[in-house]
Amino acid sequence: MEEGALRVDANVSLRKFGEPLSTRTEIKNIGSIRGVAGAVRHEIERQRTILDNGGHIINETRSWDATNKVTIAMRDKEVVQDYRYMPEPNLPPLRVNLHTKEDTQDVISVPLIKETIPELPEDSRRKLIEEYDLREISAIQLVNEPALLNYFYELVSDVTRNPTKVANLLLNDLLTVLNKRKVDVEYCTITVNQMKESTDALLNKQINLDIYRKLLDELFDRPIDFSVLEIIKEKGWTLESDETVIEQKCKEVLDNNPKLVKKYKEGKVKILNSLLGILAKTTSNKMDMAVATKKMEEL
Repeated sequence: MEEGALRVDANVSLRKFGEPLSTRTEIKNIGSIRGVAGAVRHEIERQRTILDNGGHIINETRSWDATNKVTIAMRDKEVVQDYRYMPEPNLPPLRVNLHTKEDTQDVISVPLIKETIPELPEDSRRKLIEEYDLREISAIQLVNEPALLNYFYELVSDVTRNPTKVANLLLNDLLTVLNKRKVDVEYCTITVNQMKESTDALLNKQINLDIYRKLLDELFDRPIDFSVLEIIKEKGWTLESDETVIEQKCKEVLDNNPKLVKKYKEGKVKILNSLLGILAKTTSNKMDMAVATKKMEEL
């Protein structure tokens, strides 16, 4: 490799049609494509001659003589170790316990060691898909970010939080805030408790998704023990959920936009989205839009 040259090993094994492969031989350190072709051709003929004469192929390592166009035996793999090693006389006997968790100075407990081995990524992905009903792409993304996966498990420890919604909030909204601030997930200063409070506020419709993102961003500038609910109160981010108030705001939007209302009544149902957008803008996006949509349709 230091000379900028590559070396190739080739394995050759013959068989008659319908029979299993014969013993293979390995040709080591061939230095060119032409050499590979020549070595393989020669080895095929050599093995064919031996087998046709009733002989047996030896499991061995051979080299390619590019000058004489023949392969030469190097060592017999059945007799000589393929790789050198240094014996270590100071290594004590290894005694293992395969059945119990009893671990002593002289005996190693395999079950005990298994308990200390972290869950493999493949097992983690399978668990997320099968136990939490996540999409494969979501499972892959969470497992690739251990800090994000820890948030997920902490949040879904409360069964009232939907795993799919939690995963989407972490992968879409939290990552958006982190990317905006150019912070890696592992250095995220938002605590597990703050994530729980923020997520609950959203799922319980105290805030909407837009406010949720603002809240996560705000938490970076607050002490790690600062209450999420205090921030929501301080910023006036609580959603209006009183149906009477929402209905009144909807009426105001409809009264101020008669042309849009007329188009909606003519069958242009997409106009409803425009009316809801006006409502969100005039109320600083603090209305429960699910209730507002229902009221708009009724009015």
